[in-house]
Amino acid sequence: MTRNIVLFCLVVICAVAGWLFFTGSPPKVQQSPVAASVAVTVAEVVQRELPITISAVGRAEAKMSVAVKSRLDGQVVEVDYAEGQAVKKGQLLMRFDSAVLETQRRQAEGVLARDEAQLTRIRADYQRNLALVKQGFISQSGLSQSAADFQAAEANLRADRASLDNAQLQLSYTRITAPINGVAGALMLPVGGAAKFNDTTLLVINQIQPIYISFSLPESQLAPLKQAMRQAEVGVSATVAGISQPPHGKVTFVDNTVDPSSGSITAKASFANSDRALTPGQFAQVELELGRLPNALVVPKEAIESGVQGPYVYVVNKDMTVAIRQLKVGAEAANAQVVSSGLVAGEQVVMTGQAGLRNNAKVTISNTPSISLSQP
Repeated sequence: MTRNIVLFCLVVICAVAGWLFFTGSPPKVQQSPVAASVAVTVAEVVQRELPITISAVGRAEAKMSVAVKSRLDGQVVEVDYAEGQAVKKGQLLMRFDSAVLETQRRQAEGVLARDEAQLTRIRADYQRNLALVKQGFISQSGLSQSAADFQAAEANLRADRASLDNAQLQLSYTRITAPINGVAGALMLPVGGAAKFNDTTLLVINQIQPIYISFSLPESQLAPLKQAMRQAEVGVSATVAGISQPPHGKVTFVDNTVDPSSGSITAKASFANSDRALTPGQFAQVELELGRLPNALVVPKEAIESGVQGPYVYVVNKDMTVAIRQLKVGAEAANAQVVSSGLVAGEQVVMTGQAGLRNNAKVTISNTPSISLSQP
């Protein structure tokens, strides 16, 4: 028995000695890795006055657009404007051949002069017959005939004057004038071209001072817009490609029907466009200012995450750890979000790097974000 125990101990000792020979060192105790900090960017919670805005995409359109058409059949003999020129109402744009209409006007003048002479003679006869019937030299039927001739001559004279007016009106149609103030478009019928009555478009004039930008808003924003319009004019700024200084205007029209297929409503803003920088057809990003919130707590929209319990942010503590903070949010404007509760001014919230964070995680602030939430 004692011999067996001794042999067992020798085997164990040999096994340990062999393991030490091949490994060269005793086994090490594995240590838990130290958690690395996450690089993030932060923004400070600020308190300031915040404009309440609505953004939309719109398109510029002329306040009025008139297609100028010929009001008679005729041939263009003269063009008196330059394409793209600003024109005034009543300005001569082109002339048609008026030779035939001039002849018709002179003919109408001649007929009028002849019938005026006849009326003078018939009137004198009628007045003479009035005296003669009292003396019994002519019958009553003769006086009636004289009165009928006088009335017919007056009617003929009125018809002649109407014919002359019509001839003069037709003649005026040979002078094409601008119906509105605006910018003349491309010439669609050159000199020598033949126009048909109320069919041939000669040119298009667009009134662009002022000019409209038309845009659509979701119906959820209709009530705030109407409320703001009841209180004051709603200002609008437009960002247009190629225009360095955004033009400013005001909302002047909201449609009376929401489109049931899209759930949106059309509105228009009017811009003075004194420098003619806006052109019909241009796209524009418009921003409507519905009012201003004083002393609003503001954070960048990029800092806010969405969770099961609602929106939240990661707040950076003094020991460079982060804490999850649930929020109640309010209005938004541009890149800023109003926070109703959950934060105080001066706290720092994580802007980027949230994907690698959890509650109490260590962070390293890598840089200052470029987005500014200071007072505009």
